[in-house]
Amino acid sequence: MRPGGELDELVEAARAGDRLAFEQLLERDAPIAYRAALAVLRSPTDAEDALQDATLRAWQRLPQLRDPAGWTAWFRRIAVRAAIDHARRGYHAREVILDPDAAPAADPSAAAAEHITLLVAIGSLPPDDRAILGLRYAADLGVADVADALGIRLGTAKARLHRALGRLRVALGEEGQTDGA
Repeated sequence: MRPGGELDELVEAARAGDRLAFEQLLERDAPIAYRAALAVLRSPTDAEDALQDATLRAWQRLPQLRDPAGWTAWFRRIAVRAAIDHARRGYHAREVILDPDAAPAADPSAAAAEHITLLVAIGSLPPDDRAILGLRYAADLGVADVADALGIRLGTAKARLHRALGRLRVALGEEGQTDGA
């Protein structure tokens, strides 16, 4: 069986109406899509809503997927678009999400304050910036995978990531600082 053969078979079965195959595809790719939606929306409830919308959209649009091997990037793109749509419609985070896996700092209260400051700064960014930063850092995707998830070229992804990081620095009040400062 060629690489990706199992994925191709699942996609083809799902296209034929096999809900179990579709559920298996979701089991593979929903966790990263959820993390990306969470990074955009900053609320588990809103991220779950966006992922539900993305799941429905993917099921409805599955016949439009030309290459079964492109399922992963295609589904991520739908999920990110759903999260951005939710953010633009006025969905706002109601909860602050702290990373439970983060190592404790020497001064936990200072680390928590820094984390909250970062979350507030990210929350002040436009949804598209939150999406690209979320895919790159929260979902831990490489820039090429971010480009695939957003349906843009690699160079465009690099430029948008650079601009988003610049806006984040401004939001954090670091606009005049350099890496050596």
